[in-house]
Formats: sequence, structure tokens, C-alpha cells
Amino acid sequence: MLKLIRIMFVSLVVMSLASLAFGHKGIKGTFYYVQNSAWHPVHQLTQQAFMEGCKQVGIDCALATTDENSLDALVALADHTISRSDAAGVAMWAGGLPVFKKAIKKAQKRGIPIVLPHFPVAKGFFADNAVQIAADPREWPVPLAEKMCAELKRAGKKGSVAITINNHNVTEDAVAETFAGAMKKYCPHLKILAVQEEGPEPTKAIQVATSIMLANPDIVAALSTTGGGPTTWAGAQKETGRKILAVGMDYTRVNLDLVKSGQVWGAVAQPLFTECLGSAKLLMEMANGAPAPYWTKLEAPLITKENVDDYYGMLDRLEPKYGDNLNKNPDS
Repeated sequence: MLKLIRIMFVSLVVMSLASLAFGHKGIKGTFYYVQNSAWHPVHQLTQQAFMEGCKQVGIDCALATTDENSLDALVALADHTISRSDAAGVAMWAGGLPVFKKAIKKAQKRGIPIVLPHFPVAKGFFADNAVQIAADPREWPVPLAEKMCAELKRAGKKGSVAITINNHNVTEDAVAETFAGAMKKYCPHLKILAVQEEGPEPTKAIQVATSIMLANPDIVAALSTTGGGPTTWAGAQKETGRKILAVGMDYTRVNLDLVKSGQVWGAVAQPLFTECLGSAKLLMEMANGAPAPYWTKLEAPLITKENVDDYYGMLDRLEPKYGDNLNKNPDS
């Protein structure tokens, strides 16, 4: 708990110092946060983190979100937001996908800074008005694999390991690939199954995971690279009546409850709050003409029963601000 408080305190101090150092120097306009699947609890958390960051650094911000899940809807929303006459800067949940190059280039021509949280890509992939803030998906899955492997060895488990993703994007693909490679290194006796898409809809995701467990009766562990993963693999274990070492992503209340109850072994604390809080700071600095590092790297620790209580306090503060569209998936 003390460690989490220290991290939050450091974030607050950095934001305050940034405000003092740069101020907003008469910046006119609004800073926007662009995101689809706005109904999803993980996305709701990121939205509130961004708005809190805006308040801390003293800039006017608004959410430009849609409940639609399609990439086409997100691309159209991004283009529309960048085209707004009052757009002073945009944080964009872009998935590191090349389809956003056109919109980001358009923003560059208009002098609009772009911050990309959560989905890191190589420098130069997008126009130079874009910077990113995220954990490194090529780094944090390695110690995760080491910890899972040690736990499986301790329990004397042998068999196969499943990996599921929401969809193909730069972050999830990198996590899946890195985790698979690390598991082969630390537990070469285990079979790593091919990556499968579980998707965003919980019922369908559980069906996918259940099918994997039924097709692979020797399965001993699973990693889901998405925020719905704990529900997915808890559901699959319930459907099959078999217990495995399951890890998913993110500190939503549902996920924390699943960890605390032992229905899943852990959840990776992707820095959703910190990266979106920090996006506001970066936008303010860039709009003031200050240099910004291309990649602000953050940590992604593992949540288990031992430290799960540290994360409930954050949700107690943020959840009352979530919208009426929470969990209202238009595709379900």
C-alpha cells in the first residue's frame, strides 16, 4: 500500500511542478481524449484518469468517445476531433495502428500535439507531433513469465499454457510474443499453445477459453493480454471444473475481486491510470512548446492476493465518476 501511495504522490508532485514550470500561458482551446468502446470499465478508468490529469495541470479538456467497438468508428472519431477548430491537443487510444497515420499527420499540419497512451510503437512510425506514454510490452512480460513458471514448478505442474488476446494490436501482440518466448526459456518443459482471440464480449470470450481448455486437457496455465481476461479464464475454469494458474490484465473491481477470491492467480497492473493522467501533462507541455521525450516508460507490476488491497482505494475514488454507459456494450 505504501509503495502505491508513493507512486501516486510522485505523480501528483510531477504534475504540480509541471504546472508551475510551464503554466498554460494563455493556451486557447480544448484538449481531447479519443477512445472507442467507451462503455468498457477499463476505458472508463482511463477516461477519468485523463480528466483528473487535466484538472491537475489546469487545462480545459473533454472526452471524445464512442460506445462503438469498430476500428472504423474510432478512426472517424479521431479525424473529426482533430478537425475541430478548438482542438489544442489530443490524447488518442490508437492501438499503435497504421490506420491512424493520416489523422496524426493532419494534426501535425495543424500544429496539434498528439499523445498516445498504452500502445508503444517505434519512433518515426507516426509523425513527429506524436509522443507515447506506456509500459514496455517487450519488458514486463518477462518477469511475469518467470513468476508464473516458478509457481508452476513449485506445484509440480506440467502440460500446456494458453495465451489469449482481445484483438491484434501492437501492445497485445508484443506481450503475447514476449511472454511466450520467456515461458519457453524459464519452463522449456511446457507446451505454449498458439495465441487465440477472445474478443471484448465476455460470454463469447469465456466460450473461447472453455474450448481451449476442453481441447487441451493438460492445460496448466493461461495468460490473457486484455482487461476482460480474468473474467474469461475464471469463467472457463468454472465451466470445465478445472483449476489452472490464470493471469489477466488490469485493476478493474471485477478483476481485483477475482484475484482476491482466488478465481484467478493474478492480474497485471498495466499503468492505465498513470499513463492517461500523464497524457494530460504531456499535452500541456507540448502545447507550450516544451520538449517531450518520445517515450515516457512506466512499470506494470503483478497484482496477487498479497497486494490486491492496494488497488481498491483508487477505484473507490474513480468509479463514482463513471458514465451511465458503463458495461452497455452495443454489440452484446
